[in-house]
Amino acid sequence: MSPVEFHTHADYLAALDALITTAQWRLRFYDATLEKAGLNALARYQQLRAFCLGNPQRRIEILLDDPAYVQTHNPRLMSLLRDFSHVLEIRQTDSESERPAYAFALADRGGWLKCFDKNAHPGEWAGDDAASAVLLHQTFEQLWQRSIPNVSVSTLGLA
Repeated sequence: MSPVEFHTHADYLAALDALITTAQWRLRFYDATLEKAGLNALARYQQLRAFCLGNPQRRIEILLDDPAYVQTHNPRLMSLLRDFSHVLEIRQTDSESERPAYAFALADRGGWLKCFDKNAHPGEWAGDDAASAVLLHQTFEQLWQRSIPNVSVSTLGLA
């Protein structure tokens, strides 16, 4: 599948919804704050909840440069973290690691969405393009291995 470009916030959200819908086993998100992803919207929350309920071996991995926005403005996502801590994990990137200037999301092996700039909407996505997704998976894995697992639903950091 050839990548499809998007230029507006609405197009970005439609691509993100399509990507989440296609995921069978794993969703991965990398962003500065995840603010523009609208994960607190009811429809997106329901998509992610259905994904979590589908199979206990599924995984959602969220990697953020600054998790404060998610912790303070996304109660639905935080409730998913509380209810599905065996599926969902949110981490913060290591401040000393080099971080990409772009944001991206991955679904399974071949689905991907990439914003060319973390603070802007222009980007592209593909629902089934494993060849293009490989580098994004490698980037995510490198960042994930050096990340800090400091986002939890309790103030003590205990689940």
